[in-house]
Amino acid sequence: METPEAGTDRNAGRTATRTVAVGDVHGCGAELERLLALLDERVPGARVVLVGDLFTKGPEPGRVVRAVMDRRAKGLRVDLVCGNHDLRLLGAVVRLQSGASLDLLPRTERVAIELLQRSGLFREATWLLTEACDRVEVRHPRGAWTVVHAGIDPALGVDRTPDSVKVHLKALEGEPNWWESYDGSEGLVVVGHRPVPEPVILRDRAGRAYFANIDTGCAYGGTLTGYSIETDELFSVPARGLPMPGIEVPAAFRARRADARG
Repeated sequence: METPEAGTDRNAGRTATRTVAVGDVHGCGAELERLLALLDERVPGARVVLVGDLFTKGPEPGRVVRAVMDRRAKGLRVDLVCGNHDLRLLGAVVRLQSGASLDLLPRTERVAIELLQRSGLFREATWLLTEACDRVEVRHPRGAWTVVHAGIDPALGVDRTPDSVKVHLKALEGEPNWWESYDGSEGLVVVGHRPVPEPVILRDRAGRAYFANIDTGCAYGGTLTGYSIETDELFSVPARGLPMPGIEVPAAFRARRADARG
């Protein structure tokens, strides 16, 4: 069921354009289409920020390309943030264009390229990848919020955290996640990158969100999540099917599928 999840709408009735960050799409084109349709119904005219990892792992990267292009053709804003898999895929594309054999590319990138080529949207996907990899973050003009793929170093803050850290930061299994040390002093930080079964929203004593992880593992059979920054509201659609063959599924999502089989 495609539903807005409970959140605190602090700005009900406002007509200003809202910003909705969308967690890692990972080639889940049908789910992105459904989520955007839900946003059009519930948050008409919203500016959408995709937090990175656009095309690899999922079955329909061409539909992701088409969804972004169609939304922009309607005059609606879609901003792209660089993910670590975007960098890897763009690197593979550059190797391919330099004469490397497709068969010699890493499997994840090779499959994504093959699917994009079959869709007839490989060139357009390359444009979007290049655009995404040129932007590490989207930030509110007054610093109230930042959307970045992986995170920040809490000791350095948004401005001084190196770009490579913002794209790749992830704790090893069993170690604390970076946001457990974050106190909200840099404003709201919205990320993906670390897949979680449910969105992680941290709040201050007044109930204001200062951190959100919205990568809810769509490519692994979870959901695709959008977070309306101004109204503190979550939207999600479930994954349409099982993960693609050969994709390494995080333990939390393997356990969820086992529970569902009962």
